[in-house]
Amino acid sequence: MYYSNGNYEAFAHPRKPAGVNKKYAYIVGTGLAGLSTAVFLIRDAQMSGENIHIFLKSYQLLVVP
Repeated sequence: MYYSNGNYEAFAHPRKPAGVNKKYAYIVGTGLAGLSTAVFLIRDAQMSGENIHIFLKSYQLLVVP
């Protein structure tokens, strides 16, 4: 990690939340917001990547009989 003046991330280490190993995250959408949500869950909440599920937004097909 790059150390410079004002880089608080080099010194701040958040505590692991209680029960985070038993929780799952389901994220709909693989855009910028969805992927950054997954990154913050791994980095800040210390959630395992195995417990994070990202779903691709799909369109419903209209079936006409």
